Order: sequence, then structure tokens, then C-alpha cells
Amino acid sequence: MVQMGFPAIAFIPLFSSEVILVLGLLMIPVLLLYLYIIISEEAFELAGMPALSAILMTIGALIGSFIDIPFYAIENVTLAVNAGGCLIPLIISVELIARRRVRPGPMILAVLFVAAVSYYFSTPTPGQGILMPFYIAPLAGAFAGILMTGADITAPGTAYAAGAMGTLLGADIFHLVTPGTIGHIAAGSASVLSIGGAGVFDGIFLTGIFAVFLAALIARRIRGEGKGAEPGRQPDASQ
Repeated sequence: MVQMGFPAIAFIPLFSSEVILVLGLLMIPVLLLYLYIIISEEAFELAGMPALSAILMTIGALIGSFIDIPFYAIENVTLAVNAGGCLIPLIISVELIARRRVRPGPMILAVLFVAAVSYYFSTPTPGQGILMPFYIAPLAGAFAGILMTGADITAPGTAYAAGAMGTLLGADIFHLVTPGTIGHIAAGSASVLSIGGAGVFDGIFLTGIFAVFLAALIARRIRGEGKGAEPGRQPDASQ
């Protein structure tokens, strides 16, 4: 009896395991960047911005994160603003007002509240800048957005402005105008102090994004519970 056989098929990899590992590592920042764009765009739309503006602001924040604009020099310290971490959040807040996605009165109160909280919890640190626990400002921004608006549809936009502008005002500007703070941070060396810090990854920018999601989630739940009960009717405790 003749035994039939099948030809062997050899799979030859196009890339070595080392190349595949390197490509995998290179894909990690690409995926993180993609997630950042998607999350930021969604946050801006929740805050009340149209999709095109949301995309433009996200791209602007990415590009602007590499741009520091000097505006003042004192002794051997240069003060600057970061386009991505400072100017873009400011533009977004102004646009939210222009589009009537927030009410100026509640927004100002929310910004002042977050500014006070940020000033209290932030610490000027020599050689590092002004540091603050990351969770403080987003929680304060979401709380202020809900409290000052009564959890209405303007809560996410108000939370963004409160989180971003309140942190900018309280953690950065209030400390920088405090006598002795600039010299304390510079620690006697020539340095550049950038308001907005590390651009898109700075607490000022990300605080606004996280504050939007928190405020939107909580406000929707509050409004949903309010619609579930009939006006003027108390729930029956016996049921």
C-alpha cells in the first residue's frame, strides 16, 4: 500500500520577534494619542461645542502643548504661558459663553470656588513648579458645575470652565502673584515658569475634561431621578 502524503507548508515570518516587539512598543503612544483625541472630542461635545470646533480645539491643544509664549521676565526667571495648557482652555471657555452653553453668573461663581480650592491644595515646590493632587480640581469643578447650575444642561460646560479656569487662576496665577513664590520655585537658578505647564497633559487642561464627564454623568442621573417622580406627589412609603 502506498501512503499518500501532503506537501508541507512553511510559514516564514515577515518580521523577527524583536521587530514585532519594537513595533508593538511604538504603537502604545499612538493608541494613547488616539484615545486622548476621542475622549477630548467627546468631552467638548458634552460641554456644548459642535463637533468641528471640538476637533479643532483638540488638535490645537496638541500642537500648542509644544509652544511656550514668554511675556514677562523678573531677575533670572522668565514667565510664559503654554498655548495648549493655558490659551486653548481659555478660548474654549470664552466660546462656551459666546455659544450660550454656560451662564456667566454661575460660571464665575464656579470658577472662583475651584480657584479657592486649588489655591489651598496646591504647593509651590522648588525646581518642580506648583504641584497639586490630580483628583482635587476635577472633583471641585464637577461639584461646582452641578451646584451652581442646579444640574441643568449647562452643568458640563460650567464644570469645564470651572475646572480649567479655576485651576489656572488658583493654582498658578494666585501663587505667582504671591510675593516670594517665583523666587522660591526658581530656587536661585535661571528658569522658565510656564503657566499651563506640560500642555495637554497639564492638570489645567485635563482637569476640565474630567470635570465635564463627572458633571455630565451626575447631572444626567439627577435629572433622570427628578423626572421619575411626579410633581407634587410624595412617594408611597408602604410600597
